[in-house]
Formats: sequence, structure tokens, C-alpha cells
Amino acid sequence: MVGEDIIDDMLVEKSGVRASVSDHLSNRRTMLAWARTGIAVMALGFVVSRFGLLLRELKPRLPRPFPQSVSTMFGATLVAIGGLLIILATFDYLRTGRAIDRNSYHWSPALEVALSLMLVTAGVVLTVYLVLTG
Repeated sequence: MVGEDIIDDMLVEKSGVRASVSDHLSNRRTMLAWARTGIAVMALGFVVSRFGLLLRELKPRLPRPFPQSVSTMFGATLVAIGGLLIILATFDYLRTGRAIDRNSYHWSPALEVALSLMLVTAGVVLTVYLVLTG
């Protein structure tokens, strides 16, 4: 019965409710995935911002002048969105962990919908920016 003991040890007892360690580990993996997504959005923001430097260097050769600060502002906005995403994911991770312990988890798509809207908006703005500078 060693296997059963290990399985029993993997269960956390809190106020008569059993929360599986695997539930908490899944929550942790989800948090780490959100963190990676936030870092990727921040990296995209950095690249977009630095792209503006390239445009400024090529400015004499560009057929149409384009405001220099647009790429910097858009890149900084993406970096801020990535940071905000990581903060929201952390709050969601903590909320979900407490709900797992209480066995009262309720599904909420708010964070996923917010991320999707932010990324779609960023994609549309980036597309317009590339069309105007290209």
C-alpha cells in the first residue's frame, strides 16, 4: 500500500475539503504560461519601439514622413500591457489557489477575454502602423 500512501500524501487537507496537489500544480503552470505571454508581449513592444529607430535612420529615403514618436508610444504601450497582463495573471493565480483550497472554484473567462481584446487591438494598430510606414 505504499502507492496509496503516496497518493494520500499528495492530497492537502483543509477544513474538510481535499484539494489535489495536481490542481495547484495546474494553476501554477497556467500562471507561468500567462507570465510567458506577458513577457512575449513586452518583447514585441520593445521590438516595435526599436523599429521606430530604424525608421528614423531611413527617414531621408522614406517616401512619406511619419511621426517619430508613434512607434515609441505603441511599443511602450505594448510593454505596459505585458506588465499589466502579468499582474492580472498573478491575482488570478492567487484567487484560483484560494478557490481550489476552499473547493469553490468558479470558472471566469474575464482574464482570457481581456487578453484577447488587448492582443487583437494591438494587432490591428500594428497592422495600420505597418501599412502607413510601408
